[in-house]
Order: sequence, then C-alpha cells, then structure tokens
Amino acid sequence: MLSQYFAHAHLGPMDSKPPLAVSAVSSGHLVTVRSDMSVSASKPSPTLTELLPPSYQPAAVSSAEKTSIPRTLQESLDFQDLELMMYWSTTTYRSLARDQAAEALWQITIPQLSLQFPSLRHGLLALSALQLARDRPACAQNGRTYLVRAREHYRLALAGIQLDSTENLTVVQCNAVFALCAVLLAYIFAHGLILIDPIPGPTATEESQPRTLDEFLQVSNLTRQVMDTMMEVVDRVAEGDLHSLVALDHSRPRMPDISQLLILGLRHRNALEAERNPAHEKDIYDQTLRQLHLSLERLMSGSEPRDSAFCWPCQTPLRFDDLVQQREPFALIVLAHYAVILHHLHNLWWIRDWGTRILHEILDSVDAEWHELMRWPIDATGCVWPER
Repeated sequence: MLSQYFAHAHLGPMDSKPPLAVSAVSSGHLVTVRSDMSVSASKPSPTLTELLPPSYQPAAVSSAEKTSIPRTLQESLDFQDLELMMYWSTTTYRSLARDQAAEALWQITIPQLSLQFPSLRHGLLALSALQLARDRPACAQNGRTYLVRAREHYRLALAGIQLDSTENLTVVQCNAVFALCAVLLAYIFAHGLILIDPIPGPTATEESQPRTLDEFLQVSNLTRQVMDTMMEVVDRVAEGDLHSLVALDHSRPRMPDISQLLILGLRHRNALEAERNPAHEKDIYDQTLRQLHLSLERLMSGSEPRDSAFCWPCQTPLRFDDLVQQREPFALIVLAHYAVILHHLHNLWWIRDWGTRILHEILDSVDAEWHELMRWPIDATGCVWPER
C-alpha cells in the first residue's frame, strides 16, 4: 500500500506538526471527535486555512453557512450546489478514480460518506466548481463565478479539518480524512494551474500571474501537508470500504528501466559541482537523488504515477525547495526529471501540462552547459528546445 513508499521518508520540520482530523459541524460550532468517540463542543482549533498562501484564501462567510448534518445530499444543497454535486457525480469523480472499482467509490460511496462529514462534502463541491470553471467558460464572468464558488467551498472544507490527533479515529472517520485529502490534492494542483494560466476575466492580468516554479513550490508545500495527513490514516483505510484506493497499482505498461543510468549521470555531476564549489550542498542533493531514483524506478516498472508524484514533496529535503526557489541550476535539473513523472499524468484535467510548464521555465533559466542533463526530460515529454 501507499505507506510502503515512506520507508525512507525525509524527517524535517513539517514532520513535527500535529496531523489533521475531520470534524463535524453542529449547532454553529466546530466539534471535534476525540479519542473516546464522544462529541463535545470546543473552541475551534487552528485549521489549515491559516497555513494557506493569500492566493488560496477567499473571503470569510457568516456562521449561517454552518448547519447540522443532513439526512440527504439534496437536503443540504441549494440549487447552485446541487449543480456542483451533479457535475461531481457525472464528470469530476472520474478524474480521482484509477480503475473501475475506484469509480464506484468516488461516484457513490464517498458522496454518501460526505453526508456525515460536511468538510468532505465541501471538498467535493470545491473540485467540481473548479472543473466547471475550466469546462464551461461560456463567458469570462461565468468562469470567474465558478472559481469564486470553488474557493469558498475549499475554505469551508479546510475549516472542517482540525490540527488534532488522528490516532483514535474510527475506520469511517479515517475514510473521510483520506477521501478529503485526495480531493484537496487535486484541487491544489488545479488551482495552481489557474493562477499561472488564469481564466479570462478582468482580474486575469499578466502582472498578477506567478511564475510556474514559484507556484509549484506553493503547491509542493501544500501537498506535503496533505500527504502527511493521508499517511496518518492510510493503514486504517486499508481495513475499510475504501481499501482499493490505497492498494499499490502495477497495472500500467512497463518501460525500459534507465533510472539507474540517469541517476549515475546526475550523481557524477553532483560530485563535480561539489569539487568546483565548496558551497554546493552535495548532501541535500544526494538525499534528493535517492528519492528521484526510487520515483523513476517505480514509474518505469508500471506503478501508478500519482503515488510517486504526490509522495515526492514528503520524501525530499525541505532545503531542496529552497534551492529551487533560489534557481540553483542543479536543483532545477533534478526537478526537471521529476517533471517527467508529472507529465505522465497530463491526461488528468487537474494536472494537464504542469510537467511541461516546469520544464519550459527551467530551460529558460539554465545556461547551455546544463542542456545535456536536460536531454532525457525533454525527449521523454516531447518538449521543444527554446530558441536562443
């Protein structure tokens, strides 16, 4: 199962933070399900909302949005939200499912589970609204309206996730945590694409668009937080109705395994850079290259690319993100190889061209002396070398 990917997970500052737990909403107050399984009103704990960058934070809404748990989805949804749930049930759910068995879980079981967990329901609605913003931009205003609704449901989904212990949650509660986190991962990547490639509208100006690498680092940080939570509950999810979502999938076609050859070339260059420059952070790159080797090896052996793509931020040193932020050439070269994994997910609407966007910006950032190490990522994705 997925937990096997974390045998060598990097332990850094993020690992010491408390994990997350899904909460219910009752009588206008957040209530947390504690280890004794009783439900008691409490002062709201800090939520993931406080950790979001400004671009992910919509305006707050009144407490009237918080209602008791409904008996049916129709009872809990207004007309606009019913549209979003219908779109989930006919379209959006497919992009979360890896196979036919998972499709039934995402189309039926998980929406039913959201009756008990409003935060999960808001997560489903948020992702549906975000896809509608892309799929139905009949006019600029229409797309922007869906985007506003997506961000609002996203905020409400995060508000229901408490920074609290998951140790004694039931299997059903763990299922809700895991499902919501999976939805949030898709939302994070999709929203990042919208920021770097905005939906047409009065606020979509070039000046307001972040650069691809900067936005990817935001996405990577949020992914790390969400994945930390998923790994807290994955073993218990394997015991319940959603067990097929956490089983390892090796059904994809195998490719010639050249991962060892690629990593040998990168390690050689890493050692060479360390000889040239005493400030070169060879140990950080060594750790990152070990994880890159594992990720590429899994990809080429036919494993599901999502597992490697999403686990990557949790398995690489936090310092590596800093080196990418500083546009250190070797860090960009390593990231270019990871981008190939993202490219294998380009058929997902919430991933699309993330991989090639990253590669294009890296190509524009590194000098010609690094181009030889970029040859495989370029060939593997079909990118075009920039004109000089």
